[in-house]
Amino acid sequence: MNIAVTDDLPGEREKITRILSEYAAKNHMEIAVSEYGCAEDFLSDYRPLLYSAVFLDIYMEGMNGIEAAQKIRETDKDTIIIFLTTSEEYMPDAFRLHAYEYIVKPVRREDLFSVMDDILEKTTPVSSPAFSFPGQDGDVSVFYDDLVYVETDAHNYLQILDRKERGFLTRMTFAAAGRLLLQDKRFLLVRRGVIVNMAYIQSFDDRLLKLTVGSPVPINPRNRRNLEQIWDNYLVDRIRSDILRGGLS
Repeated sequence: MNIAVTDDLPGEREKITRILSEYAAKNHMEIAVSEYGCAEDFLSDYRPLLYSAVFLDIYMEGMNGIEAAQKIRETDKDTIIIFLTTSEEYMPDAFRLHAYEYIVKPVRREDLFSVMDDILEKTTPVSSPAFSFPGQDGDVSVFYDDLVYVETDAHNYLQILDRKERGFLTRMTFAAAGRLLLQDKRFLLVRRGVIVNMAYIQSFDDRLLKLTVGSPVPINPRNRRNLEQIWDNYLVDRIRSDILRGGLS
């Protein structure tokens, strides 16, 4: 799990990182923490889906945490944002930006552990299927939700990219991968040897399919209209499903 901590006080960053390390050790998991001393530095590195959670101090010199969160929400509606502050003055603004939590300083170990428990429950795809394949160092599994694309290369390896931009190589055949992935409606065969998760499509032009993660994928211009229509239908279906889930909750 990748987490960003942005606070202009080094002691606060160190304290949060230490508590997160304790949480990781207690729960036998790996947490990588990236620390930033200002919102500007954080935003210069930020890209959608890079972090599972973002801890943002509200009161910082220069750009404050609320302004940074507004920038995040321009491109990423889903990243979990937890605000850190010494006052509850900005609470309405925080929740208008769909903040996940609002922690009042000084940060307590029990508060941070509780938030992490909630985040872990929210982000663990318990029922999500996984794509399993033999990797170079043993068997690997990537949840369908995290799988961006699979592609054959010139040496008949299957290249796999996940949402954290980690690349994997396997000798699994493309046909075998296709039999598994193309049964799931989120995956699209965009050209021979390339399957893309439509959740990560950003846009189309005549010759390229642009993704929110990774490099653009070349496509046949003659197939662009059909591919774009399938993607449009996928987006409509996903919106409909989200509405139904919201109505049943």
